[in-house]
This record gives sequence, C-alpha cells and structure tokens, in this order.
Amino acid sequence: MINISGNKTGLYCIIGMPAHHSLSPAIQNAGFNAKSIDAVFLAFDVDAKDLENAIKGIKAYGIKGMTLTSPHKEKVIKYLDNIDHFAKMLGAVNTVVNKNNVLYGYNTDAIGFINALKSQRISLKSKNISIIGAGGAAKAFVFSLIYFANVSKINIINRTLKHANLLKQNAETHFAGKEIPIYKLYSKKAESVLAGSDIIINATNITLENDRFTPVPKRILNKNMVVFDANYSPLNNRLIKEANEVGCKTISGIELLVFQGIAAFNLFTNLKISYKIMKQAASAAIKNK
Repeated sequence: MINISGNKTGLYCIIGMPAHHSLSPAIQNAGFNAKSIDAVFLAFDVDAKDLENAIKGIKAYGIKGMTLTSPHKEKVIKYLDNIDHFAKMLGAVNTVVNKNNVLYGYNTDAIGFINALKSQRISLKSKNISIIGAGGAAKAFVFSLIYFANVSKINIINRTLKHANLLKQNAETHFAGKEIPIYKLYSKKAESVLAGSDIIINATNITLENDRFTPVPKRILNKNMVVFDANYSPLNNRLIKEANEVGCKTISGIELLVFQGIAAFNLFTNLKISYKIMKQAASAAIKNK
C-alpha cells in the first residue's frame, strides 16, 4: 500500500511518448512504500510538442522529480536550470530533480549500466568489448565505459555505418586517444569481431518484444563471454536464451532498469534503497504486463 496522505503527498512522474508502458512507477512506488515516504510516482504520455509545457509544469505544480524516456532525453536539456557534468557531455538527461524550483538534470542510464556490470563482478580491464547499436542507449554505454571505467577500446557494430561513425566521432571529440573501430552488423568482419569479444552488449531494438531475431548468431557465442541485452521484454529473448544455452554469463535489461531506478530514487530522496526491493517490484510488474 502506497503511503498517500493527499494534501502533503510528493508527486513524481515519468514522461515520454509513450510512457504508460513504463515499469518506473512500479519500481519507484515500491521504494517510496519501503521507506514510508508520502509520495506517488505516475506515468504521463507527453508529445514532443508539449515538452516545454510539461517541464514548466514541474515548477507550476511543485512536482519533486521526473524521469524521461524517448523522445525527450536530449530536447529537455534546454529547459533545465542546471545539468550534471556527465549528462551535459552525453547530451542526454533522463532524471530531473526539483530543488526549491531549480531544475537539475542527470543521467542515471549510464551509472545504472555500470552498476549492473559491477553487480555481476564483471571486470572491464583489458577486455574486448563490442556494442551493437549506435543510438542513444549505445552512446550512453560507450560514454559510461570510457568515463566511469576508463575503457580504452570499444567496438561499435551497427546496421548502418553512417550512424556508427557519428557515434565514433562524438566519442572521440570528448575522449581523445580512445580506439573506437566500427563495423557493419551481419558482415563477416563484424561476426569475426563479435566472436573475439569478451563482452557483447546489445543496444538495438532487434530483440525488443521479439524472440525470433538476434543480432548475434549462436554459432559465434562461447561460454567465456558476457552477453548484456539492454531490452527486458521479453526477458528470455533469443539472444539471452541462446547465450545461456552456450554457457555465457548473461545480463538482461531488467538489471539496467533496476539499477538506473535505484540511482534515480537516490537523487529524488537522498536515501539508499535495496536492490532486492526494486528488483522484486520490476519482476512483478513484468509478469503483470
């Protein structure tokens, strides 16, 4: 039971288009309940043309915090008062905190990704890392691996070399001296690079809500690999299922969801919340979808 008094209840929300499918309300409300916080977290579908008004509404209605999903993470920056250094460098904000009507922007996707890896005791030192994708998620992963873990080389593999090259150039602008080769997904060279990888990270929508397709053929997987899929629906998609069959260590998108949610909760409340509470809430919400 969520602790809601009504007249003093703190309001938090996620906005996106769509946002109603998000599991963030289940996770954040579980945290509020566990800490007996008089607050509620809701989801609002907000069209891109209404983003400025939605941000103004944070101050107008005294909303204490907000998370953002597609397509708002980049465009929201110009409406905020202060941006965290990493979020500014990344060019994407997914968490906004209202501190006395001053709006602060952060990115918890990146630190959530790193903490998900750390939770599995995965060493990133001297590892051959390949990221499949070149969109916003892939960018957050590339930047976080370099910024937080000082990774010196990352392979970018994407369906279009144009977008892969844009991500490569963007990363090299911020991080001099890093090696970021690019390859076309499904090419023989890309398969060779993937076969030689220690860690494979899928940041595309290829496995999203689909268990028929995978960006990584099973024949090139081996038991020494770590396979991380940013998607969590379905949890047992073809990539994760085949990686498990081979004996890889696998990490599903639910871990990313939970750890970024933990980081956001800490920013909202200045309190720590246990992984167990958030993971149970996320797992239950997925089962009920």
